[in-house]
Amino acid sequence: MAERKMATQWAAALGEHVRALLRDLLAGLVGSVALVANVVSFAALMFPGALSPGAPVAVWAMLVGGGITGIWLAWRTSLPPTAAVIDSATGAVLVLLSASAGAAVLAAGGSPQTAVNAVLLLFTATTLLTGALLLALGLLRWGHYMRFVPSFVVAGFLAATGCLLLAGGVRMSSGHAMSELFAPWSGGQLARLACAAAMLSLMLALRRWVRSGLAMPMALLAVTAAGHLLLHRNGLASAGSGWYLPSPGALVSWSPLDAARSVAVPWALLAGFVPELAAAAVVALVSIVTKTATLESMRKTTGDLDCELREHGVATLAAAPLGGIAACVQLGSSRLLEQAGGAARRSGVFCGAILLLVGLTHADVPALVPLPVVAGLMLYLGWNLLVEALARLLAQRAWLDLLLSVSIAAACVRYGYLAGVIGGVVGACLLFAASCARTGVVRQHLSRAQFTGNVSRTAADERYLADHGERIQIYWLAGHVFFGSGEGLFERVRRDLDARAPLPVSHVLLDFGLVTGVDASAVVSLSKLRNHCDKRGTVLLLAAMAPAVARALGRNGSVAAPQGGPPPFADLNTALAWCEERVLERAGRAPDAGEDGFEAWLQSQLGPSVSAEDFIAYLERHEVASSQVLYAQGDDSDEIDLVAAGRLVVDVTDANTGRTVRTRVVTTCSVVGEMGFFRGVPRSATVSTEGPASRYTLTRAAYERMRRERPAVAIAFDTFLLRTLSDRINVADRMVAALAR
Repeated sequence: MAERKMATQWAAALGEHVRALLRDLLAGLVGSVALVANVVSFAALMFPGALSPGAPVAVWAMLVGGGITGIWLAWRTSLPPTAAVIDSATGAVLVLLSASAGAAVLAAGGSPQTAVNAVLLLFTATTLLTGALLLALGLLRWGHYMRFVPSFVVAGFLAATGCLLLAGGVRMSSGHAMSELFAPWSGGQLARLACAAAMLSLMLALRRWVRSGLAMPMALLAVTAAGHLLLHRNGLASAGSGWYLPSPGALVSWSPLDAARSVAVPWALLAGFVPELAAAAVVALVSIVTKTATLESMRKTTGDLDCELREHGVATLAAAPLGGIAACVQLGSSRLLEQAGGAARRSGVFCGAILLLVGLTHADVPALVPLPVVAGLMLYLGWNLLVEALARLLAQRAWLDLLLSVSIAAACVRYGYLAGVIGGVVGACLLFAASCARTGVVRQHLSRAQFTGNVSRTAADERYLADHGERIQIYWLAGHVFFGSGEGLFERVRRDLDARAPLPVSHVLLDFGLVTGVDASAVVSLSKLRNHCDKRGTVLLLAAMAPAVARALGRNGSVAAPQGGPPPFADLNTALAWCEERVLERAGRAPDAGEDGFEAWLQSQLGPSVSAEDFIAYLERHEVASSQVLYAQGDDSDEIDLVAAGRLVVDVTDANTGRTVRTRVVTTCSVVGEMGFFRGVPRSATVSTEGPASRYTLTRAAYERMRRERPAVAIAFDTFLLRTLSDRINVADRMVAALAR
């Protein structure tokens, strides 16, 4: 029984494996049909007229290049499954290269065969250059530098591909281009177009109502067989009947090395086409970047652009010595592999292998599949890509993106993929610049009345700065300051200063902490702002500039450090403290009254009901002659200090990163250490003197003794501390409310 059950399981597994293999094989066959039609069309365009003997060679070269690239890419891609053949954008460049190079060789007296070989050698050189460029970029992992492909550019690229496939299907079946739809139609043309439309309807119906992955490829085989039978029965199977693709003739293989040795090639003449070769390589690069982004969007996944560039480069370099022409992943056929049931990498391998097999066997490809079947496939691919490109934008009512996508698609169709994509990216950059200029680089704007720095001053000074804080205007900047946003910054500050004309603004402080860079135009705008502030008697200060920003502004001394003005400050708090001291000095308020005013200040804080001398009797006086650490973070909090002279600084060190931040600067007539003292926890910061200082210390033992001996003095002191902490909370609340606007 166990052996029978195991045999049944093995049979089921084998059957599933065979079915999956069959699905992938049939999907590869379906995908290869559309690719072959693409190859035949490009060959006719590359070698028209006197160069027509080169068409069979071009078909062979494109099939070999597509086969090698398709097989390798199918196994190595980060976005399986994929199918590859010559790219439309690259093919268009090669068509132009063939026309100009062939005409130049013929004009120089060369034979048509010499011209064909010269063009094919240029194609090989283009393939080598393209492969080297792609491989180098992939190995250097520079793919992320080319990731800027906006979604509407992807949609436009996809829509353009769909439109070109639809137009190609119509032209293939009827012989009419889209611009000739109103020209007279024959009965045969109408019949072929109707059959192609019926093929399109069949495939759409199968996709909608039949879930089996084998349905589409089996239907394609059945329709192909039925088409052959009907055409033979009605005498329409001949090449001239119009029901099959025009045959380029028997495929001809070639070797670049043999051609270079056996044929007199005008190398000096061909050297003049190096710029065109470079252009073709760049076009291939842009196409791969755009198609990778498009496949990511279609399949709702993330690919590895470095991998795609690297593997395209390897396959292209491998195909060039064998006579193959550069190939690229194809959106339509790759999508068709999925819809035909080939979800595994094998389907792409089979697709590439079929292309390679057709090329190596020199098969007469156009006679294998009736024209309406191929045209119907192209119509189906075009319709799917067009729907995928625009349906989501319509559903989301993203009208601007829809308009941009349609415009980019029209540009791609009219002027080529390269022009459309580059135009779309340039347009996206301009829109981004306009949006940034409109949004501006000012992320927050407050006055000193709303925002306090990290300097703790006396209650009287704090009240004065709160009442007159509008004299100091603070602007937090972010992003890159360029020609648009720099001018916007100037206009913003100018309007704010003009709006406060009745109340003079003494200082404007620009915080560059989140600014990533500035350009030359931004320097001009900042110079204008400096001049405008000087005329108004307003001091412009710059703070927290990154080294690159400081260097850029340093080239214009009038911006970074004006004559007689303050230099750029290291951080916002230092700059704000400098402004506060200027405002206090102008009001006749000495920022540091020294120890002479300490007792008077203390008496005002304790109130008239107690004597400051009675409180000082419980304090210990300490003096330091230079900067030194008073308390370290983590020490016991058993003392409260009152600063009589000098300044103390409070630094907090992050235990995880080791980074130290200065959170507070304590000036004369201030208190420090009260929070840890009353909470009974270790000190949360390191307290140091900033130069000479004098302080009075209240120890825990002295505080407890004061509570027992002079409870009225202790209550007055507690009330003073409560008022101090309440003032700090009030300031913090107002600042949070202002920052949250």
